Amino acid sequence: MNKLKILTQPDDSTCGPTSLHAVYRYFDDEISLEQVISEVSFLEEGGTLAVFLACHALKRGYRAKIYSYNLQVFDPTWFLHPDKNKLIQNLREQLQHKTDPKLHNATQAYIDFLDLGGEIKYADLTLSLLKNYFKKGVPVLTGLSATYLYNCARERVNERNESIYDDIQGYPLGHFVVLCGLSQDEKHIIVADPYQENPFFQNNYYEVKISRLLNAIMLGIVTYDANLLVIEPPE
Repeated sequence: MNKLKILTQPDDSTCGPTSLHAVYRYFDDEISLEQVISEVSFLEEGGTLAVFLACHALKRGYRAKIYSYNLQVFDPTWFLHPDKNKLIQNLREQLQHKTDPKLHNATQAYIDFLDLGGEIKYADLTLSLLKNYFKKGVPVLTGLSATYLYNCARERVNERNESIYDDIQGYPLGHFVVLCGLSQDEKHIIVADPYQENPFFQNNYYEVKISRLLNAIMLGIVTYDANLLVIEPPE
C-alpha cells in the first residue's frame, strides 16, 4: 500500500480526521483535509472517536466496519448471537443506567453508525485479522494508546492548550494511525502516522513490532479507543 499518503495533523486533536483523510485519498477521493476536519464530530474535551470517523465515511457512501475491544461500551455477550436491532436496543438500555458523558456520546454515535448501515464486529485481535485486509489492499485505521506505542511519558494540557509530556501529572493519550501492511520480514507492521514529531521515529512512516502494535491497540481502551476501523468503497 505504498500509495497511501498521510499529511501531518494540523494540531494535537486532529489525528483522527487526518488519518481518515489519508484513507479517502488512498481510494482516490480528493476531499480536502480542511473539509474532513470541519465535518467530523469532536468531543467537548478535544479529539474524536473512531465511530465519528466511521459515520462520516458512511455518509460519503463508503462501507464501514468497526472491530471494537472497548468493554466500556460493549458487553461481549451481546455478540454471541449477533443481531443489529438487539444491539441497538442494548445500547439504548445501557444509556438509561449509566451517566458518564463520554459513554453517552459514544453510545449514541454507535446507534447512529448502525442506523447508517455500519457493521460492528467482535473478533480476536490477531495478525491474521489484519493480514486479511492487507492482502486485499485495504488500509486499516486504528485507535490506540499513543503512550504505549511510543513508550513515552503521559501527557497533560498546559495553559496554552498544548499537550506536553508530564510523567507525574500527565494522563494516557489516545491516537489514530493507519496500518498499511507488513514489512518484508513480516515481523513488523507499517504505520502511517499523522503525528510527524512522534517520539518513536519522528516521521510519518515507520515500522513497529507486531506485538507492540497489537498491545497498543488493546490498551486504547483507557481512552475509549481500542478498535479497528475498516473503510471500503461501495461494492
